[in-house]
Amino acid sequence: MAKKQLVAVIDIGTTKICSVIARAVGNKFEIMGMGQSPSNGLRRGNVVNLSETIASVKASLDEAEKQSETNVESAWVSVGGEFVRGINRRGETEIRGKHSEVSDEDVQRAVTAAKSIDLPTDYQIIHVLKQSFTVDTQKGIVDPIGMTGRNLGVNLHLVINAAAAVQNIVSAINKANVVVEGVVMQQLASAEAILTTDEKEMGTIVADIGGGTTDIAIYNEGCIWHSEVLAIGGNLVTRDIAVGLRAALEDAELTKIKFGSAVPEEVPREEVVEIHEVGSTSKRMIPRKVLCQIIAARCDQIVEGIAQAVESSGLDPQLFTGVVLTGGGAELRGMLEKVRRRLCLPARLGYPVNVVPLGHPMCKPIYCTVLGLLRYSSLQSDRFLPAGFGNKPKSRLNRLYRWALSKIS
Repeated sequence: MAKKQLVAVIDIGTTKICSVIARAVGNKFEIMGMGQSPSNGLRRGNVVNLSETIASVKASLDEAEKQSETNVESAWVSVGGEFVRGINRRGETEIRGKHSEVSDEDVQRAVTAAKSIDLPTDYQIIHVLKQSFTVDTQKGIVDPIGMTGRNLGVNLHLVINAAAAVQNIVSAINKANVVVEGVVMQQLASAEAILTTDEKEMGTIVADIGGGTTDIAIYNEGCIWHSEVLAIGGNLVTRDIAVGLRAALEDAELTKIKFGSAVPEEVPREEVVEIHEVGSTSKRMIPRKVLCQIIAARCDQIVEGIAQAVESSGLDPQLFTGVVLTGGGAELRGMLEKVRRRLCLPARLGYPVNVVPLGHPMCKPIYCTVLGLLRYSSLQSDRFLPAGFGNKPKSRLNRLYRWALSKIS
C-alpha cells in the first residue's frame, strides 16, 4: 500500500464482498475508500466458484483503491461459513520460572497443552483466544506474568475451520494480487465494532444475520465464551418467498425488504402486496400477512438456533445484558421483537460505533464485519499472542501464509 499508515480489510460475505481502506484517527477510523461487489462465487460463506470470487474481490478492491487513491498490497480478511466451529479448551503446566514466578515460557507451555487436540479431518485452528488464567487455586486471572505459584492453567477458546475453505478464500485474495495479513472469524470482527467493554464483561450474545449464515458469538467476563455458525441466513428467507409465492428471486428480495415482517400477527389482514410471477410479466395481489407468515417460519428457525447456542454455552442467559443483532438480516421488521420474546432478554441492533461515528454513511449493521476488521487489526498488540506470531516475515510469500503457519490470532 502506498501510504503505510493506511490499513485495508476485506469482508467476504455470501451476499456481498466489501473492501475498505482506512486511516486510524485516535480510537476511530477515517474511511479513505470503500468498494463492494455482489458475491458471485460463494454459497453459505464458502467459495463454490473461484474465478467468480476473484472477480468480485477485484471489483470491490478497485473501487476502494480508486476512492483512496492508493494501491492495496495486503489486507485483513473475514472468514465464515458453515464449517466454522468454536471449542473451549484448558491447558496446565508446572511453573518453572525463577523464584516460581510465571514467565512467558510457562504461558507458552500452557497454551500448547490447551491446543493439543485431535482436530476433525482436514480442519485447522484459525484463532486461539484467551479466556482466563489460573495460578494454583486463584481463578479469573487476566495476566499471570510475574505472579508466584506452582501450577499455571489457561482457558482458551479455539476457533477451527475447514482448511480447504480457508485456503480457497486466501487463494481468491492472492489471485487478486493482495497478500493476506490475517483471517478473522466474522462474528469476532462484528463484535469488535459493536460491543462495549461492559457488554463483553457482563455477558452479551452477538448474532450476525448474513445472507448465507447466522454467525453467533457469546461473550462473558470480557472474552468470547462460545461461537458457532448456523447454516441459515437471509437468502433462505428470500428463497422461501420466491418458492411460496412463485416469484423471481430479485422480486422476492425487494418484497421482503419493503413489506416483510417476522411477526405476521401484527400485520393487518386487509393489507395486500403486489407480486410479479416468475417467468412472466403478470402481477397478482396477495395478502401481506401470507408473505409475513412465510418469512416468520424461517426466522423462527434462526431465533431457535440462537437460543440453542445459548443453551450449549452453559451460561445462564438471565445474567446477560441482552442480545445484539447485526448484519443485513437483523434489520428485517420484527426480528428484534421475535428475539426478545423467545430469549426473554433485551435486544438491540448493532451499529459499528466503535469504528465510525453515528451518522457516518457506513454506520449500519450491514457494515459491522468489515469495519470490525479495522478495529481487530489495530488491537493485535493487545491480544494474547504466543511467541513468534508478532514477527512479520520478510518475504511476500511468507507474509501470505503466516496466519496459517502460526495457527493463532
